[in-house]
Amino acid sequence: MTLTNFNITDETNWQNIYLNAFPAHERLPFKSLKQKVNDNNQIKMLTFKSDDRVAGILFLVTLADDKAFILYFAVDATIRGKGIGSQMLSFLKQQYTGGIILESEIIGTDADNEQQRSQRYHFYQRNGVLDSGFVAQNMGGTFHLLRTSEQITVADYLKAIDILGLTTTMQ
Repeated sequence: MTLTNFNITDETNWQNIYLNAFPAHERLPFKSLKQKVNDNNQIKMLTFKSDDRVAGILFLVTLADDKAFILYFAVDATIRGKGIGSQMLSFLKQQYTGGIILESEIIGTDADNEQQRSQRYHFYQRNGVLDSGFVAQNMGGTFHLLRTSEQITVADYLKAIDILGLTTTMQ
């Protein structure tokens, strides 16, 4: 498995995974994602490949002290359940030893996609990305803040959100 910077040859696959993995209200325009990467070298648009095939996508902000905030993390739906996501997270935890923080849709609200939300949340838990106890609201959703280490803080999350030019409120 390899992790590479986004390139034009992977655009169709990257975009398809992105569109299928995230609801419209959580997605930034694809053109905007590419522009953010061009405007700030802390923002990364990455592709995970397995056997030269796009297996997963990432959109993240690198922070000081080997930390990162992951805005988008998704595996190609046709190969989910085969350990690709766990491999991706393991790789990222090795690369960002200061900690990773990310959002996972709030669970326990009887949402239409409650089962999907719960599966995602528990996937992260099984892979050592634990609930920080903080909740954020942004882009039309409410999210648990999950992290790999207590070294990465809400202040790091808020800095990453600011770098992305987004707004959030904390609960």
